[in-house]
Amino acid sequence: MYIINDNRFEKYEIINKNVMKYIVIILMLIDHMCSFFPFYSTPVMIVGFISRLTAPTMALSIAEGFHYTRDINKYMKRMFIFSIISYFPYNLCRTADLNPFHLYPGSIVPEFFSASGTLFIDPHVFISSINSTLAINESSVILTLFLGLLTLYLWEEVNTSKYLKLAATLVILWISAFSNWNYYIILLCLIFYYFKDDPKKLWASYVVIALLYIFSVRIFANPFHLAFSMDFQIHKLGMFLVPFFFLMYNGKSGTKSAFNKWFFYIFYPGHLLILGILRFII
Repeated sequence: MYIINDNRFEKYEIINKNVMKYIVIILMLIDHMCSFFPFYSTPVMIVGFISRLTAPTMALSIAEGFHYTRDINKYMKRMFIFSIISYFPYNLCRTADLNPFHLYPGSIVPEFFSASGTLFIDPHVFISSINSTLAINESSVILTLFLGLLTLYLWEEVNTSKYLKLAATLVILWISAFSNWNYYIILLCLIFYYFKDDPKKLWASYVVIALLYIFSVRIFANPFHLAFSMDFQIHKLGMFLVPFFFLMYNGKSGTKSAFNKWFFYIFYPGHLLILGILRFII
């Protein structure tokens, strides 16, 4: 599998898959470290812009992994296990809190209930219990990547009708609303796999997905968010760096070793745990 197969760009093809992986790992680490600083500061925005390379590169890795893996069941099991392992370190890093559920106050004011008489209980306590929004912390991008892999498995390996596959895909896309990068990653996995031999369709589709992401268009959402919302975020324009980054990919895997295979699986939850502990201490 080779995402850009054009002899005109051969001179730019200077990095293999391992190099790509370590580049985006470094970018991801710096991006997560920036969570300790004000979000809209210039350095953080620049890092956020460049680090948009990370998730699409991971999606490409999933598409290629599905194409080349010798045992898809082991691959899926490994991704699922590490998505579970990464859940609490991810939220510890983001919120310094291991509690996956939170109640946020709503809009009803206690005075509304006490205006016409005296309540037998403290109205503030009463209101806080009925007028709250339950929010569940999202899972890490590893779960979203697993869902992308699961979607590829569904369409390529499961023998059932297209209508059932479509229905199952919609469910998977909805589940992705509970994880980082949402449905965008799943769509990227699909286009990187199915349009790998048609660059025009691939990059046309990529532009559409990138725009959905840049404007934070939520179509598939969990019950604790609006079903449809939009929010332009300028640092997400870094998505348009991805085609140029992939242009340097030569399609080769690089040195095959246990270290290269397992490093990311260990590094991802590990660095989140360390950053989460630091956030908790600070």
